Amino acid sequence: MTLTAEQLKERTSYIGASDAAAVLGLSRYKTPIELWGEKTGIVPAEDISEKLPVICGNALEDLVADLFTKKTGKKVHRVKQTIYHEKFPFIACNLDRRVVGEDALLECKTANQFKMKEWEEGSELPQEYVVQVLHQLAVTGKAYGYLACLIGNTNFEWRRIERDDVLMDQIIAKEVAFWNGFVEPKVMPTKATARDGDVLHSIFGEGKEEPTVALSDEANKLCESLEALKLDRDALEAVIAQETNTLKVMLGENSCGVTDKYRVTWREQETARVDGKKLKAENPSVYEQFTKVSKSRVLRTAPIKAPK
Repeated sequence: MTLTAEQLKERTSYIGASDAAAVLGLSRYKTPIELWGEKTGIVPAEDISEKLPVICGNALEDLVADLFTKKTGKKVHRVKQTIYHEKFPFIACNLDRRVVGEDALLECKTANQFKMKEWEEGSELPQEYVVQVLHQLAVTGKAYGYLACLIGNTNFEWRRIERDDVLMDQIIAKEVAFWNGFVEPKVMPTKATARDGDVLHSIFGEGKEEPTVALSDEANKLCESLEALKLDRDALEAVIAQETNTLKVMLGENSCGVTDKYRVTWREQETARVDGKKLKAENPSVYEQFTKVSKSRVLRTAPIKAPK
């Protein structure tokens, strides 16, 4: 659904259907910490309105709804208002369409052709989409929902999603806990993901040199785990290099080889790189003009040596 500027601003005051998967840690696009930062206003929400997939998705929403009607014979009407949960005012949704003559809603999606496997018969639909529809059913009280998707410019698929009251109760409970436990008191979730590096830097900034803080025993365990993982990584990289070189020996002067399962190639390729050191020495003004400085905080762990 295409939201107005007022609705976009309003969305920071509630958990919407598109936020539900992030609350549960199931979103491929947003982590719980990112969502928390946006809802609390600590991290400005990324403006995605000018991104091509968003522009195309908004422009094609009407087409998806029309295709759904043509494929199913079901008429749909646009829903313009924000609908709030009857018990929790910080949980809401904006529906794409309601289905005329049925106690049902329609969620319209677009996807590129590489997502076709997600819509093949017998495949599980993307978790984000299912959670989104279940959130909408929990808020509106409707009996079931339809999920329709235009995939590339060649495929159109739709599925009916039934109410699952047990799962819906679990989703709402998680959202209530997230809002009351983290958003309302502005307490950041402590469980980070691999994708949280940028948002953590945005929240905490460059860092203070003083004082040195005392960390818990859990930090000890994390440091020990990291050190072990680094050793495993180094050993694995050595094995990869060894086995790569063994295959090179097998190919010798040949550029290509095959087994009954694999195709192996070893070919020359050219890579063009700017010699920054030479450019800086011979043309410092050009070097300065095209040099982009970025800042980041680098985490390092090192064992503390016991005194002798």
